[in-house]
Amino acid sequence: MFQVDPASYRGVFVLPSDIAENYLHKTSAPLLKVILFAYKNADRPFSVQDAAAATGLSEAEASDALSYWAQRCFLQDKEKSAVPAQPAAEQTSSAEKPPEKKVIDLHPQKPTYAVICKRIQESPAVRELFNEAQLKLGRTIGTADQGSLLLLHDYYGLPVEIILTLCEYARTHGKANNISYIYTVGVDWSRREIDTLELADAEFKKIENTNAVWTSLLSAAGLKNRRPTLPQQKYLAVWTQEWHFSVEMLTLAYEEMSRHTDSVSFPYMNKILAAWQAAGIKTPEQAAEREKTFLLEQENKAAQRAKKKPQAAKTAAAPETPASYDIDRAISQMNTTVPTLKKKEKR
Repeated sequence: MFQVDPASYRGVFVLPSDIAENYLHKTSAPLLKVILFAYKNADRPFSVQDAAAATGLSEAEASDALSYWAQRCFLQDKEKSAVPAQPAAEQTSSAEKPPEKKVIDLHPQKPTYAVICKRIQESPAVRELFNEAQLKLGRTIGTADQGSLLLLHDYYGLPVEIILTLCEYARTHGKANNISYIYTVGVDWSRREIDTLELADAEFKKIENTNAVWTSLLSAAGLKNRRPTLPQQKYLAVWTQEWHFSVEMLTLAYEEMSRHTDSVSFPYMNKILAAWQAAGIKTPEQAAEREKTFLLEQENKAAQRAKKKPQAAKTAAAPETPASYDIDRAISQMNTTVPTLKKKEKR
């Protein structure tokens, strides 16, 4: 465990809490270096060259980082009027349900054509991103595609080389025209801090293993999707790489799910596999034995309920109790006694 040394407070500077709360999980090292330098020198103006010299970054990297923070209203560009990029949206959040650490779920608006042109003029890195992306994808990219790639770089903080790696992967897997796939995976990587080539390579290997499992599951279970969706990939990664289930066990879980629902439900399969994981079941034989034990327990419970029913019926029947009156005596009195009516005397 670590704690700040109180002696280090001899020289401090203020940093907005919004940066620590909403940006640490998605901000790259160059961006953090620049914002720390900027707030350390908040009492004076500084240039791109000053930031580059103090942080060890190139001038292009420092310029991109300064523009990033200026667009989010943490810095002011004295020479140009910076275009704000949704400062209010940065603070909005929503919770995601999965069994992992909560992250801020942001839905930024795509930059306009004017903003894209401005970023191309002022940032060599953005120009490189668009030019290389067209080569990687094997096609030209329009304003909408440029806006998605620019968001991954400026808003989610992915380095240019990581975005280009995603573009190349998309082309080699038949998704060159599917910019939404690149954007969705890029956002997911930003939230999980996959921002180096080493981490990206490891992630691609996981995806390839998942796709291989999917192909086997396709033939065994008769699924129709050629490739798994991103949520399905996450399920498959947990099942095979964390819980170490074989394709045979996944197929068995699929068959069990099919007996209870008409449509393919990975959440339902996840419940089945989670129960097997908790019980230490890893083979079809173990699953069959568990099912046999479960059915036997159900039969025993049903038999016990059946035995209790006659006793319950007897208990429910109320015992006969003597009447609080004598009916024979009442009938006898009714037959022998004739009531007489007295005439009312005239006055």
